[in-house]
Amino acid sequence: MTSAFLWGLIAASSLVVGGVLASWVTLGKRTLGLTMGFGAGVLISAVAYELVYEAVHIAKLSGFPTLGFLSSAATSTP
Repeated sequence: MTSAFLWGLIAASSLVVGGVLASWVTLGKRTLGLTMGFGAGVLISAVAYELVYEAVHIAKLSGFPTLGFLSSAATSTP
């Protein structure tokens, strides 16, 4: 129980350390935008990864998820 508490405390301390660093360091708009864009991309890819697994599992390898992913990729490219 104590070990889990300590690991949780270590993991949560990054929020406090990040807050202290953010109060001392001033970032430019470009750096801040790149950092926020990277974070948003990581979150979106994590959600998409989970959804792909579920879609393939539910569709029983019928090919419909692949068709949907390919059609959305074809329509979203510039």
